[in-house]
Amino acid sequence: MNTRSILSKILQPRLAMAGLLLITAAAPVLAGTPQGIVAQQVVLKASKNLLVDVDPINLDGTVNALVEIPAGTTAKFETDVKTGLIAIEQKNGAPRYVQYLGYPCNYGAVPRSVLLKTKGGDGDPVDVLILGPSVPTGSVVKCRPLGILVLTDTGEVDNKLVVAMEGTPFFACKGIAELDAKFPGVTSILQTWFTSYKGRDKEGKLLLSSTGFKERAEAIRFLGDAILDYEKSVTTDADKRELDKDGNPYLYRWPGAKNLGE
Repeated sequence: MNTRSILSKILQPRLAMAGLLLITAAAPVLAGTPQGIVAQQVVLKASKNLLVDVDPINLDGTVNALVEIPAGTTAKFETDVKTGLIAIEQKNGAPRYVQYLGYPCNYGAVPRSVLLKTKGGDGDPVDVLILGPSVPTGSVVKCRPLGILVLTDTGEVDNKLVVAMEGTPFFACKGIAELDAKFPGVTSILQTWFTSYKGRDKEGKLLLSSTGFKERAEAIRFLGDAILDYEKSVTTDADKRELDKDGNPYLYRWPGAKNLGE
């Protein structure tokens, strides 16, 4: 059985759950690839662009989070904002896998958001750490924002929004302090993993640094700014959403809203 067949048997049932089509193309062998399988450029295609055609916040105040990397896996999937294709990130001409244990949580992005480079960001959508069971790549799950893991990556703001998936025990938490009280060790695991997975520089210093976590109010403000920046700076005329008299998207009830997923 060839590598494409193996990947199809492993991935296709999970991808079907998320409404995705699996496409693979040959790529160089990557040292350290799990089980020594010849690496493939795996590309997933949804019926719509999940970073553009999905609202970031629902009317009940919950956040929509696109899962790119399921918990426990090592392949670094990312979504191309322009095409909507979800593919394994490439490094030196080969698919990229993290060299540590699999991701400690589902990892992904908030649709229709951006961390502008003019504000110290990386120009990408808001990264999100999704607490809950592993779900397939391409899934969009409703979550409650809990806080922010503050990260800096070679001088750029690389903050991660921490959210709890609806229907899980984490969803009952209202912030980082409550998460620490009810689930001791979770934030320590997140901070340790995400400051370590990129390794160290030539001087032995971690490439990623963190000053800890910010609470829910800061997370809501952070996400609200990123959503508004997207609407004002990234959208095209064909994609632009109507804004209210104060310059805010109608759907995004921030700040001062009372229906923020409580």
